[in-house]
Amino acid sequence: MVAITNPAITAVERSSLESTLKTLISQVEATRNALLENGQRGLLQTLHTDKDLPDSAVEALAGKAINILHETKQLLEPGHLVLADHFLGYVSTKCLCAAVELKLVDILANAGEEGLTIAELADASEANPDRLQQIMHVLHNNHIFEYDPVSHRYRNNRISALLHTTHWTQWHNWVDLYGNEFYDIARGIPQSIRRDEKKWGAQINFNTSDDMFTYFQAQGWLPRLHRTLGGGAIAQAPGILADYPWHEFGSRTVLDVGGGGGGFLVSLLREYPDLKGAILDLPRTIEHATTLFHNSDGAYYDLRERVPRENLIGGDFLKSVPSFEVYTMKWVLHDWKDPDVITILRCIRAALIPGPDSRLVVLESILSDGQYGRLSRYGDINMMMTANGQERTEEQWQELAAASGWEISKIYPLRRSWVCAIDLRPRTDWKA
Repeated sequence: MVAITNPAITAVERSSLESTLKTLISQVEATRNALLENGQRGLLQTLHTDKDLPDSAVEALAGKAINILHETKQLLEPGHLVLADHFLGYVSTKCLCAAVELKLVDILANAGEEGLTIAELADASEANPDRLQQIMHVLHNNHIFEYDPVSHRYRNNRISALLHTTHWTQWHNWVDLYGNEFYDIARGIPQSIRRDEKKWGAQINFNTSDDMFTYFQAQGWLPRLHRTLGGGAIAQAPGILADYPWHEFGSRTVLDVGGGGGGFLVSLLREYPDLKGAILDLPRTIEHATTLFHNSDGAYYDLRERVPRENLIGGDFLKSVPSFEVYTMKWVLHDWKDPDVITILRCIRAALIPGPDSRLVVLESILSDGQYGRLSRYGDINMMMTANGQERTEEQWQELAAASGWEISKIYPLRRSWVCAIDLRPRTDWKA
């Protein structure tokens, strides 16, 4: 077949495009080489350490660079490859699931710096070497695992190391649960968006009217869900605690609305020893929280004096909320549609004890565009398909605040966290 050149483009335009692309290649190569200097020491110490928080200024610049590079990639990439990444997206997901199920990260960690050949890795994991090679070819090209083309050996890199079964963040649980059960739930998305469909994706896929938690409990999956979400909370806690001025709460009592068993509240209390706490949640949830704080073998028994029994409050935040000066809500409002969110926020506003430091801190994702903001969009779809919920843009949060007697004082980005701290202060002109 004879190559066809678009006659609409002039020789000058073609030459200019070629020059632009050559310049791009040269500049990107130079940037890449600079980042690779000294064994990526600068990157590893400022951005990619898994023990400390990244440098906030460098992280912001890196996010901007990622967005610009992705926009450039979108301008250049053929359309059929973009489509293929979507309809073949299961390849990356399930290859990663296979690696986690075979505990390849643990095996490579035990092998040390020398790494393993495919034959050795297959022998240690009881895998088919030919098929394992195909899986690893996908993963190392996705920058999960390191491959040496000279020695043909695989090693862990900074990304695969996050999946070690003893890693403090426990990300391997996310691969297991989200790459399997949540993967199946996603089958219900196309049907769920039809105009007259009342069920959401999880209910459609599992053919049930139960909410996800009820269904997972019946299937025996609830411990895995709690283990996964609990690990995620631990992984995100350092940034949440470091990047919002919680010290401004002083020695007040903070009410965590919808606080569940108290995990988030406990992280605050342990970091700020003058702070006291309270939880509002459904009565059955408060019964569980009471055992954690007030049974002698409870995980939070040491905090019992700072969270007395009377501060563990069973109720319904759609109807009324106890009066405090400071409130928190983490990953609660994304479960609810706008009318209910406004009701909840109005209940808290009506109960708020006025003062110079009175506030409600909402910890939720801010739905955003760009490659660096993609996790918020993943979260939005996950909420849609599992709970009929949603994440929201900054503009949507502004509208909800205005409709319920609040104003957003500031939105704090939180390093290594999927949420931001939305600082809501009471509007003085509001009437209940």
